[in-house]
Amino acid sequence: MKEARYDKIENYFTKETKKHCDRVTHYVELLTKQLNIFGVDQKVMLAAAQIHDIGKYYIPDNILDAPRPLTRLEREVIDMHAYYGYEACKELNYGTEDVKELVLLHHGMNKYRKLKDDQIGSFAKKYYPILIAADMYDALTSDRVYRKALDRETALKIIAENSEVYHWVFTALEKVTKGENL
Repeated sequence: MKEARYDKIENYFTKETKKHCDRVTHYVELLTKQLNIFGVDQKVMLAAAQIHDIGKYYIPDNILDAPRPLTRLEREVIDMHAYYGYEACKELNYGTEDVKELVLLHHGMNKYRKLKDDQIGSFAKKYYPILIAADMYDALTSDRVYRKALDRETALKIIAENSEVYHWVFTALEKVTKGENL
């Protein structure tokens, strides 16, 4: 059973989730540089990437650590982590509204977001595909308890099928991951 920790944001992350967030932050940094996104915009993107999976704290361990592909119901439970993360950031008063919205949207505009389109700022609407691409790429190319890591080409094919990863983001992802898994 998880113990409630409201003192520091770092206490919400398991070692594995922290490593994943660090790798996603690295990919977001590469993507923002490739896309000439610097200054405050880049800092907001990096801040969101670093905490994007904070909501996994609220997901039962038996689902997070399942040594097999998840059932449909388990997938629905785990998909709620983006919303839980958004709410945790609000409750903890952590990050700007743009950071909170990016945490909410890191799996897409229609995944349990609980906000209407007019409640989401233009920053998050513009940049959330960068976070989706970085998160997907790391998740697909990393070993999971239920499967081995996929190679770069297979991961890129899967990401290319995601309609929320804009073409300009996908092209940048191809460039920044070139040379990996060779």
